[in-house]
Amino acid sequence: MEANPVRIVQYFDGEKQSITPLFQRPYTWNKRNWQSLWDDILSYYNREHDSASSHFMGAVVSIPAKTVPVGVTKHLVIDGQQRLTTVAIMLCALRDSCDERKSHQIQDYLVNRHYDNSVDHLKLLPTQGDRTAYLSIVNPRPQDHISKHLIIDCYEFFKKAISEKDENEQQIDPGKILDIVKSLLQVVMINLGEADDPYLIFESLNFKGEPLSQGDLVRNYILMRFRGSVGEGGEQERIYREIWHPMESRLGEGFEDFLWHYTIKDGDNVKKPKVYSSIKHNFSQIKEPIDVECHIGEMNKASINYERFLNPGKESNTKIQKELALLFRLEATISYPLLLKLFSACDNNQFDEDILVNCLRNINSLMVRRAVCEEKRSALNKLFIGIASRMPREIADMDEWIANELAKRVRSERWPDDIEFRSAILTNNLYGTKAARIVLDGIEAHLAGKEVIDLSSDKISIEHIMPQTLNDDWLREIGGSDEIHRKYLDTLGNLTLTGINSELGNMKFSEKKQMYAGSGVSMNRDLSTYESWSESEILKRSSMLADYAVKIWPRYSA
Repeated sequence: MEANPVRIVQYFDGEKQSITPLFQRPYTWNKRNWQSLWDDILSYYNREHDSASSHFMGAVVSIPAKTVPVGVTKHLVIDGQQRLTTVAIMLCALRDSCDERKSHQIQDYLVNRHYDNSVDHLKLLPTQGDRTAYLSIVNPRPQDHISKHLIIDCYEFFKKAISEKDENEQQIDPGKILDIVKSLLQVVMINLGEADDPYLIFESLNFKGEPLSQGDLVRNYILMRFRGSVGEGGEQERIYREIWHPMESRLGEGFEDFLWHYTIKDGDNVKKPKVYSSIKHNFSQIKEPIDVECHIGEMNKASINYERFLNPGKESNTKIQKELALLFRLEATISYPLLLKLFSACDNNQFDEDILVNCLRNINSLMVRRAVCEEKRSALNKLFIGIASRMPREIADMDEWIANELAKRVRSERWPDDIEFRSAILTNNLYGTKAARIVLDGIEAHLAGKEVIDLSSDKISIEHIMPQTLNDDWLREIGGSDEIHRKYLDTLGNLTLTGINSELGNMKFSEKKQMYAGSGVSMNRDLSTYESWSESEILKRSSMLADYAVKIWPRYSA
């Protein structure tokens, strides 16, 4: 490994190409980073400086790329691509602000002119997702209209900064800025040799750049396993294009959670910040690139299922979609490691989709019942990982096996039985909890059948039948005791769904009845049959709702 201080402009001098590998993160520097660099440059603008002066920007780590014996010399930029890209963008802005002579000079820093129609044309080749935007400012064409990209934002930032005045209220001279960039901006060039371990070097680097996420580290490590073929059309690009990039694209911000849940689905209770270490250890046992590709191919298949967890609308089976939608509303991400195993087994024809639906129903029943009974979710941290790790490879009645595994848990991991579930519905103050809306929605869908209204509408909300604030009419309605109000106000029996909450307000029950009778909500039409509304009616309705809930979310009895 060689380490030497160099002027950063030397990366753009001569016929060469610095390649940001496909596995690297896209351009991420923002206005805060650009402003900091610009302020550093301006600090030298009206100051005398000699050849010994320099401004240190950090380090750039590269490794020679194995290429064919034609074209320009190529290096992969392992770290420092954010700095190099930002300087290249600033050079574009300077080029478009200078006179014609300097403009041509700057363009020679950006392109290899003798390779106009080849991949060797650019001195700096960004990662794939940034190339179109970068090309639009290096070789601008009238038809290019790219506005939504950090590279474009960066170019516009420096273009505007160059057009402003200095501290002496004089117009900034882009030529002087160019001289500062060429003569003062310095980095430490770290060039790895064949004997250096790029993984260890990469992990240890943390200069002034943005910190790497677990997903960045995993992507970089795995795709660097294919670093022997980094040119366009090589193995690394194919793996990135066909497998890795589709995973990241389909999962978006959920990608890191996916990596975590995929890692722990076989029973390793790995903490989220340790995902990279765990995946690296697992992949280090795989020696051949073809086996690495096979393994990430399995990850890719799992990510297709995981996308359905995050977006149930992607699921074509309406029964599975319904159960996934409920799990999503319950924010039951804690169950995703087990779901990954179940969906994979179903994909491999170990059991059919009807069995999978039953498995999901059992999990939903556990989650709904625990939510209503106000059981802590943290107690389930190890439950689903443990069940996933013990899941048999060949079993036709997987739904029964899952149900039995859930049913035999006791204490903090228990699946509440019918008695506990009913009692919670009758007595727990559920208003303001996610469970209240989920249970009411579930019961309404059950009652309405195929004619269910759109419960996802923002207009539908939870209404207190006996209002939150008692007036004289309501105090008489409940028998003159505010104890009933205190005891039952927020229980499920006193709650319903409506799209006219503000209109109902503190109306008398006799007036509300008339509104309920014409409601599109099935459970409200039932409310219109009650003659009055006090303790006995609330308990009667609570019991009825509990009967429905027990039927909708049954508990398996071993």
